[in-house]
Amino acid sequence: MTGAATDDRVARLRAAAGDRFDDLELQSFVGFTNFTDDRRSLAEMMARAFGVSPEEALETPVVLAGTLEEMIDDVQARRERWGMSYVVVGVDVMEQFAPAVARLAGT
Repeated sequence: MTGAATDDRVARLRAAAGDRFDDLELQSFVGFTNFTDDRRSLAEMMARAFGVSPEEALETPVVLAGTLEEMIDDVQARRERWGMSYVVVGVDVMEQFAPAVARLAGT
């Protein structure tokens, strides 16, 4: 689920959907959401575990890590890059993530 792999998947979906692509709502289930003030250290740990760079670890659509502001920035970047407008986080972080939903709703 690297950013490059997601680029490829979305490109294939865009080609298959043709003119209907703009009518689709792309969703991402974020299986790993971690609120932290030390995003870099967490990214380095994930990178070692998965054999990717820290930047690749953070850009995958199945990860949100950092402060609420960093997560909002990531969601917005994913919306711009891939058109993902529907983000699902786990119930364990739902309340912590709620301010992001309020800020991003309707934008």
